[in-house]
Amino acid sequence: MKRSMRKQSGHAAMLFAIIIPALFGIFMLGSDGARALQTKARLEEAAEAAVLAVSAKDEEDHQLAKDYINHYLYDVDAITSIEVKKLSCDELPDCVAGTEEGEARYFEYQVAGRTSHRSWFPGNEVIAGFGDEFGVTGSSKARRYQSQPVDITFIVDFSGSMNDKWSGGKKKKIEDLKDIIDDVTTELGIYNDLYPEHPHRVAMTGFNRRTMNLGDNDKLLIRDQRITKLDTDDDSWDKDDIFYPQETINNQFVVKGRAKRIPNEDDLAVFKDLYFTTNLNSFMNQVRSFKASGGTASLQGIIRAGQIVQQLAKNPKQLIIILSDGEDFNHYSGQTEKLVNLGMCSNIRNLVNGGPMTVDGMGTSTGMKTPDGEQMSARMAVIGFDYELNANVGLRNCVGKDNVYKAENKDDILNQILSLITEEVGHLAN
Repeated sequence: MKRSMRKQSGHAAMLFAIIIPALFGIFMLGSDGARALQTKARLEEAAEAAVLAVSAKDEEDHQLAKDYINHYLYDVDAITSIEVKKLSCDELPDCVAGTEEGEARYFEYQVAGRTSHRSWFPGNEVIAGFGDEFGVTGSSKARRYQSQPVDITFIVDFSGSMNDKWSGGKKKKIEDLKDIIDDVTTELGIYNDLYPEHPHRVAMTGFNRRTMNLGDNDKLLIRDQRITKLDTDDDSWDKDDIFYPQETINNQFVVKGRAKRIPNEDDLAVFKDLYFTTNLNSFMNQVRSFKASGGTASLQGIIRAGQIVQQLAKNPKQLIIILSDGEDFNHYSGQTEKLVNLGMCSNIRNLVNGGPMTVDGMGTSTGMKTPDGEQMSARMAVIGFDYELNANVGLRNCVGKDNVYKAENKDDILNQILSLITEEVGHLAN
């Protein structure tokens, strides 16, 4: 019996020696496996945080997503791939189907990444392991819906160049622009039908070298928003008139009377101020009748828009969108830039948001409030099409370079406007 036990003892020792590698391999697989699962969970968390940040910024910002992944994962050997997408409703079958059933439109943002990590226990020919490295993937989606009701003020270029065709469409620019505004109001109408108690509203002011709106006799009245003194020579050009920049700013929110001078061809244009309304069909019927002619002076539309917002704003969010196809005409370019430097655009934002004003006698604004006492917020943006954005320095400085967008085609313009209207921060999507 003792001899038998000694033989069994030897067998047990041999068996133990044989299974040690297997046990160690199980330990290593368990350790690296648990680490891989934890790393994947962390990558998913990073993707969720990144996609919310991307949706708030409203850009396909790969570097921002990469920064989030590096922050969440402390032992990354390499980020082997990263993908950031912004998809419009038209690119999402679920969204298209939803809008047909009366649901709100949304934009979807996607962040997906893959990272590689060095294994703690790579294994060898005898012991199983993960190899020298292992990879994990993670992804997340967020959606931005239209949320708070918005007052949208379009500042539209009705200069003669808008009658030209452009590379982004088959029609004249002015006709494509009308189609785009029609599409925007259609989307707003869907939202308003869902939330009739808090509807979006739209307004418009147009410009060439002047602005127009109805006078007391319901006839179009051409107005100059600048403070000027006519040159003594009746045949002189607009550029020879004396321009008073600071006095123009001091009277920025004063509704002007009839213009002293109407430049050549400006009077051939037909457009007028359209005040905030929820009657979107009537709004579009009037826009369809407008005609473009004359030169370009964006300062005119910006000043007039500020007056409309000051007098008629009601919703919590004020969005002012400048739509133009080119640089201001001749001397107006320098005048716009000068007025921006004196506070023309910051005065409009600060009037609504609260802040210092450069208008004589207005001091510091405490901000504008809705009828319910809610603080309003204002944002200004420029959407330029068919020209280099840097060509109009005044407009760029007016809204800030991060709020200037170049559109290559009609869809670009439409999606950018709708993106500006949607809520500031997205929600994670399943």
